[in-house]
Amino acid sequence: MSCSNASGPIPRIALFVGSIALMTTFVGQRGHGAEKRASDDLETIRQRMLAPLLGRVDAKAVRKCAEALQADGSWPDIDYQDRLGSYWRTTEHLSRLALLAQAYAAPASELHGDADLRRAVFRSLDYWLDHDFRNPNWWWNDIGVPKILERSLLLLNDELSPEQRSKAAEILKRAKIGMTGQNLVWVSEITAIRGILENDPELVGKAYRKITDEIRISSGEGVQADFSFHQHGPCLYSHGYGAAFATDCTRIATQVAGTRWAFPPEKIAILSRLILDGDQWLCRGSATDFGASGRQIARHGQDARYLTSAARSLLALPTGREDEVRALDARTSGRPAPALVGNRHFWRSDMMVHHRPAYYASARMYSNRTANTDAPCNEEGLKSHHVADGCNVLMRTGREYADIYPVWDWQKIPGTTVEQKPELTGSPRVKGERAFVGGVSDGMYGMAALDFSRGPLAARKSWFFFDDEYVCLGAGITCTSDNPVLTTIYQCRLSGPVRMADSQRSREVARGEHSLDQARWVWHDQVAHLLLQPARIAASNEKRTGSWRQISHRYPEKPISDDVSALWIDHGKHPQKATYAYAVVPGIDADAVASYVDRLPVRVVRNDPSVQAVLQEKLGIAGVAFYEPGQVSLTDDSTVRVDRACLLLLRPTTGGLEISVSSPDGKTDVVAVELSGKFQGDSVQTLDGPPRSRVVVKLPGGLETGKSVTKKLARP
Repeated sequence: MSCSNASGPIPRIALFVGSIALMTTFVGQRGHGAEKRASDDLETIRQRMLAPLLGRVDAKAVRKCAEALQADGSWPDIDYQDRLGSYWRTTEHLSRLALLAQAYAAPASELHGDADLRRAVFRSLDYWLDHDFRNPNWWWNDIGVPKILERSLLLLNDELSPEQRSKAAEILKRAKIGMTGQNLVWVSEITAIRGILENDPELVGKAYRKITDEIRISSGEGVQADFSFHQHGPCLYSHGYGAAFATDCTRIATQVAGTRWAFPPEKIAILSRLILDGDQWLCRGSATDFGASGRQIARHGQDARYLTSAARSLLALPTGREDEVRALDARTSGRPAPALVGNRHFWRSDMMVHHRPAYYASARMYSNRTANTDAPCNEEGLKSHHVADGCNVLMRTGREYADIYPVWDWQKIPGTTVEQKPELTGSPRVKGERAFVGGVSDGMYGMAALDFSRGPLAARKSWFFFDDEYVCLGAGITCTSDNPVLTTIYQCRLSGPVRMADSQRSREVARGEHSLDQARWVWHDQVAHLLLQPARIAASNEKRTGSWRQISHRYPEKPISDDVSALWIDHGKHPQKATYAYAVVPGIDADAVASYVDRLPVRVVRNDPSVQAVLQEKLGIAGVAFYEPGQVSLTDDSTVRVDRACLLLLRPTTGGLEISVSSPDGKTDVVAVELSGKFQGDSVQTLDGPPRSRVVVKLPGGLETGKSVTKKLARP
């Protein structure tokens, strides 16, 4: 049995998200807060919290729920002995209680004030308060249960007995203010609601100040300097904990606006940047990049629609970026909106994202500064060992990976180079072994590089992002174990035919597994994958069966089937300095691939363990990963030399050149770049001899270590 309101099951985490339009009628009182008495401010906030809870409720669902309630206040189908840490089914009792309480308290409800319903509400409330169920996972006891219970307490506050109020307060008090990031926001808001219920403005003020203080640029957990989000140490969590932080903090900001606890402008600005300069760049429409989800990749139905709620809260606040917020709201809601276009490198999280109207692509890495994913502390994310081993997500429609994870081969995550073990064992969470991991970006184009080492396997991998295509390189691939090594080009939902081509012909391939020794390209779902050097590839196009429980114990052992297409390069056993090179061209018809290959606009300049470089000849843009000081010739009359290991992006402009530089490992704060040709500018020195110029680029440190610096050079 399940009980739900008109809009579906009651959320368990974001209990007050929604109905933002009702809240905005209260916003706009800024400037008058200092003159209001504390009790008035408390009542204002309480009414704003109640507003989204007072709408219509499905009376039929409520009656069904109430009729199933037993005389002692329990429901017969709920397992009150359940102790699962990841998804505690016993808390369904509190969700049903909240539904009944809403139907009883909401003036718009058909059952508003109903005497029989009132008895059911308080029977179920007393059952929980008397038994005070606990879970071995501290989060449920200190955060989860208080968060669900507080909704009913707000609705029933005026009718609670002293004994009920006392027992409920003891449960809420478990949320002790402390911790960091989203955990701090949760416990602080629970404390604020306890203060509102107890009419204690001092406690409310203390709680809201803690939330306000946590909206900051952090060197630990929370909002990072590049506007990614970390939780559980240096772990990228922009979706998941970061999603809750974005929605909760913006919602709370609308609730306290105009009161003495209103968020100051600089805090609203940080929230705006977290959402607009961070979160939305890690999505395509309502589809999230799974690389930013931590262990929540293993949860059914994950998407970016949380940004719709966050955007609507932002629209009730003074951000100065209203047009961007409206566009975000439209994109995540599935309405027409201008596409995001640009390139972003999240240097604090070892991730690069690239947006074009036709596609989204990313490179997810990790270093000795960051963790690859979260530990499976709640028995979920059990197979996420390789989600950051050079993962390359590509999305056009946003449906490519939706809920595909139960049937995935977790040792063939797109873009990764992985030692193929008999099975995945141990915790998936590790920190990287090497420091030279990062990217360089000018905001429109970018390249990322990964000096990768994991046990017996080592490789140097890089990605070069342009307009119509991007290029993926691997060099120095070496493995000392007896396991075969593969580089997976893609693994996604099978959508339509798959075509493969060698130098002689192209053909549509049937379902099953196929291999090709001298492949030129493979096409699937309007995406061409072009092999830029000889390689032995294999493809699989078939129905696979798995279960959610294989990756998360919150789900039952129920078989799931889906059609999956995968393509990989086979490096064999014991590879020694193996290489690969391929280009990805999204949004191309199968009939156009051959002619595109014949006039290929990208050229691999160099691909070895010292230098990886690609030139997009049509755009004139070059990206170079210098793993050590050195020189590379981009064309017959164009060379570039650096005196430090660094990443470099060269982009011609009218009358000059833009040069972007970064130091992924932060070991140098100044890089000298020598270029063929003459340029002029404040930071340029002309050398003796043949036409050659030298520019010295000073790089940032501290929380901006790894951030790109762009210099504009003009020709005389």
